[in-house]
Amino acid sequence: MAIPATYLILFASLIAVISATYSFAIVKIGSRGALLKTSVAKQNMQALDDAVHAVAWNLGASSTVYMDDCGSVFQASPAAKSLTINFTDKDTFNNIVFNSSIGKTFYELEPSGTNYDGLFIRGDKRAIINQSASTVTQLYYSADSDAEELTLSYRPSATATLISTNDGKPSNLIRIYIINLNSSQNLMLTGKFYLKITTVNITTITRQYDFNNSLSSLALKALFDGASSTVQLPIVSNTDGAIVNLEIVICNIKIQTVGV
Repeated sequence: MAIPATYLILFASLIAVISATYSFAIVKIGSRGALLKTSVAKQNMQALDDAVHAVAWNLGASSTVYMDDCGSVFQASPAAKSLTINFTDKDTFNNIVFNSSIGKTFYELEPSGTNYDGLFIRGDKRAIINQSASTVTQLYYSADSDAEELTLSYRPSATATLISTNDGKPSNLIRIYIINLNSSQNLMLTGKFYLKITTVNITTITRQYDFNNSLSSLALKALFDGASSTVQLPIVSNTDGAIVNLEIVICNIKIQTVGV
């Protein structure tokens, strides 16, 4: 009886090892498949971002981009991403100059077993920038208890320049540039598809501020979907003060699905 019992034990052990190895292999294959799908989603979103930049600030310009099947759900949410911009001297002067949603697009991703939460592919976590070398794009991964997302959105940028003298005061121009996806379709797409990206219009909101005191800078504080950042903008003034012209230039981009 000893020999049959030994063979039975060895057989059972072999089956257990094979079963464990098979289960491990299935998990690894599934993980590699999810990583491949995530890579395709990343390439799709980079292509979409390139298309947006190709048409932005060029009225009437359009571009079509192919989105390959990555096994995930693509969504365009034009009412997402709330943006509030406060114009301030950080002391006595505060003025909310923009308060609206500007939209986003994103993929709902399959869990890949790799923690990408908070990883930026393009851009970084700052809510507003004033550096010409920085991109307004925010392409990043996020995760919660229910799902992982690969999100594409656009933060504002700002510049400041001296333009002239007005009534003895230096006249400064501050421009805030915003790419707005509000005009886009609400989309929920799977598989392979084409998207058309169009600059439908460019609008400008203008305000003027007259300061009677000398100042060296003003600040723009942005609250963008929960993230807060502040940029300091240099201002030229004299003992009489300064004139500051504020322009908010909004490029309205429409993303829609098309057949090719």
